[in-house]
Amino acid sequence: MLTIILTVVLGSSAHAGDTPAAKPKSQYNANLYEQEEKNTDKSFSAKVRIVRDISDDIEVMFEGDSVKGIYSLSRNRSNFAAMLKALEASKKADGGAVTVTADEDKNIKTVEAAKNTGRTFVPPTDPNKKWDFGKLAE
Repeated sequence: MLTIILTVVLGSSAHAGDTPAAKPKSQYNANLYEQEEKNTDKSFSAKVRIVRDISDDIEVMFEGDSVKGIYSLSRNRSNFAAMLKALEASKKADGGAVTVTADEDKNIKTVEAAKNTGRTFVPPTDPNKKWDFGKLAE
């Protein structure tokens, strides 16, 4: 009986020693310089729905399903007034969309008024003038 117990105990300790050892580390370290941070900024174009003035920040909500949630604009930004003006202009009924860049924490970094890519047609005020519809595509 004692031989069976000794065989089991010694056999299990012998198998435990068979585990592969960790690979030895190389002598040289290839990470000599600081690694660059990944750019996690998100850029999108949307129309502003709500602009709220909170004590330290401005909270902004956008229309559309792709940009859900509340984005914050810090008052400490260098061009805060221009960004706020573009957001307020987009909030109006006739305002266009704005292009926004925000980080992963939904902090707004840049705001630009989206450029109108289509040509706007303005009819002449005098009904006797010819209307210029622009160049027709062939």
